[in-house]
Amino acid sequence: MKILKIRLEKFIKMYFYFSPSEKKGVLLLSIVLILVISFPVIYRMLKPASYLKISVSQLVQLDTINKKVNYLDKTANALFKFNPNTATESELEELGFTNKNISTLKNYLNKGGKIKSAEGLKKIYGINAELVDKLMPYLQIENKENLANKIAFADSSKNSKSKKIETLELNTADSLQLVKLYRIGPKLAAKIIDQRNKLGGFLNLNQLTEIWGFDEDILFDLQGKIYVDATKAKLINLNTVSEEELKFHPYFKFKVARIIVNYRNQHGKFKSYNDLLQIKIINDSILNKIKIYGVIE
Repeated sequence: MKILKIRLEKFIKMYFYFSPSEKKGVLLLSIVLILVISFPVIYRMLKPASYLKISVSQLVQLDTINKKVNYLDKTANALFKFNPNTATESELEELGFTNKNISTLKNYLNKGGKIKSAEGLKKIYGINAELVDKLMPYLQIENKENLANKIAFADSSKNSKSKKIETLELNTADSLQLVKLYRIGPKLAAKIIDQRNKLGGFLNLNQLTEIWGFDEDILFDLQGKIYVDATKAKLINLNTVSEEELKFHPYFKFKVARIIVNYRNQHGKFKSYNDLLQIKIINDSILNKIKIYGVIE
């Protein structure tokens, strides 16, 4: 027990020892903390809070001003366009008109009157001029000139819609016509014409996606603006075509072109597509590709 006490005393002396200067610092810090904590209490004791004195008449005046401000700003959160000649009572109320304003306006309209301008709306008895000024940008009052302009615009729209949209036939189109199409520049137009020449003409629009740079989304954007007349495409008679002609066609590989012509020279003209399956390297997949442009006559 005595040993434990000795060790405890050593521990306290080792870790809680303060030099004379450190003791002064701790004392000074403690004094500062006590002053900071007690300052608000001392301040309230020396200088008690004073209350604002206001009369009942001043309260009434403030309440009147507040109501007026609320009246003018009532529409700040939900302004919308309106025609005072056709607006409903609930719409007018949302815009900031009082029930008395709305009743007076409706009576005026029911008797055959019509609001033709913002100034005319201000002349309605009881309506606040400041409110009308605030709603000025949202007033929509039809007059004869505006109505005539709308009718003319509607007629021009009908005429433009009635015009038939011209579509471009790809097997006869030139580069100048192609570049006028949306998303078709000079380079892509040249690629389209080059592919068309190699194929002998397009048979369907999907063949455009085989061109490098012509994505499916471009074809989607051009729907209704282009079409293909397949009768203008040149088909290949497999019984008369030469190897030189066939090997440059995009749908015939060089090896396929050579073996087709060699087989024909050895066994005579093809009588059906089944004869092509006698060639070892030609399978159903290659035959389906050949059938697109190759014909047997």
